[in-house]
Amino acid sequence: MIISLCITFSFSTKADLLSATLAYNNGNYQQAHYEFQRLAKLGHKDAIYNIGVMYLYGQGVEKDLISAHSWFSLAADYGLEEARSAARLIEQELKGDKAQQIALTSSLKALNQSLSFELYTQTLQPVFNEKKYTNHNNQPPLRVHTVDAIYPKEAYEKGIEGWVWLEFDVDKSGAVKDVDIIDAFPDKTFNRSIYNAVRRWRYEPFRVDGELANYGSRSLLYHFTTFKGKRYQASFAHQKKDYQKKINLLIEGAEQGNALIQYYIANWLVADEYNATRLLRFHWQQETASSDLLLESAINGYPNSQYRLGTNLLRGEYTKTDRKKGINWILNAAQSGFVYAQYRLARELLDQRHIEYDKQKAKRWLESAAKQNHFRALRDLINLELAEKNYQRANSYIIQALKLDDEHPDLLFAQAKVLANTQQSAKAKVILTLAIKEAKARQWYFKEIEEYLTTIS
Repeated sequence: MIISLCITFSFSTKADLLSATLAYNNGNYQQAHYEFQRLAKLGHKDAIYNIGVMYLYGQGVEKDLISAHSWFSLAADYGLEEARSAARLIEQELKGDKAQQIALTSSLKALNQSLSFELYTQTLQPVFNEKKYTNHNNQPPLRVHTVDAIYPKEAYEKGIEGWVWLEFDVDKSGAVKDVDIIDAFPDKTFNRSIYNAVRRWRYEPFRVDGELANYGSRSLLYHFTTFKGKRYQASFAHQKKDYQKKINLLIEGAEQGNALIQYYIANWLVADEYNATRLLRFHWQQETASSDLLLESAINGYPNSQYRLGTNLLRGEYTKTDRKKGINWILNAAQSGFVYAQYRLARELLDQRHIEYDKQKAKRWLESAAKQNHFRALRDLINLELAEKNYQRANSYIIQALKLDDEHPDLLFAQAKVLANTQQSAKAKVILTLAIKEAKARQWYFKEIEEYLTTIS
């Protein structure tokens, strides 16, 4: 049989595929096979194809034309035409052998039970659109007061543009609290500026069934772009040729499958005013280009993209709302150790309105995030332990969290609860008074702390 195939890969590409291919080229076939299998579960058609190649040549696995045919056929279902040709060549080779024909059908059926394209469309594949929100019920609270982020002087003078991806909670009064900087480009250039601004924003109080409620994990991708006046236009026209060369390299990297580049371009394409965006738009003109690239990066195993795609699916941002698919993508990111995904997954598992509710699993994910000093995970673990009257465990988390913010009203409130329930009412009252004072200083909701204070004798 004459079949000449090679592993699909370009050296400037995919982080996970890179490690798998390096292992393959170094003869570490078992490691390569493991990495390809992991990507195959995300619907990565090149990884699926590559597993077929390994079965074809017996690399890291026993040589098996039946298995090779199954993997090639699966890759073909995902749209890889060269895989379809490879599967047909194997079919031709085994033509006339009835037992082998039966084995081909049986093997493919077994593989499709766990990795079929149909299953991928049901569990992971999003349906994108150009509208920011497809479900008005999932829209976050309306922002009613905004403080603009101050553009860092040095960055502005150098013409540096970028973005910051952050998450925060909105309390019952509409105040922003517990801000997380998830990612930023360039790293740390704009973090302090947007952090200082967002903490002063106010939102319309969120309500559930008419009752005031906290709104958790409000996600925001904030862009910093320089003013595009006449001087800019003249300067940009002069530099456009050199700039285009750099853009071409980005385009090449994204099309080859570099997950990190795909992720960055997806973020740039959300805004229209970047120098880069204007040139990138000539290449990616479709309205859903940003979402498409985010998906490609997620399939390629990049946890930041998996998490952002998952949160978009939960709230219907630029995609059809799909809770099941959203949680699946967040789970993939969490399993990669991405702390923000671990925390968000825990929060979703604690939502009793949904069938995924599982308090014990949620606690395990919170504990995993807490080990990485994630503040909101520590805060929520404290509340869970207090609800279960595990005051010793709650106190251990309080001590850990206070190292991150020693005047946080919620932590002081929790500390007071531990004291009140361990016969230390006098100390509890002092701590509660401090908690109320600090909440007022931060302009946070403090009614519950005041009400608790009245219950202590």
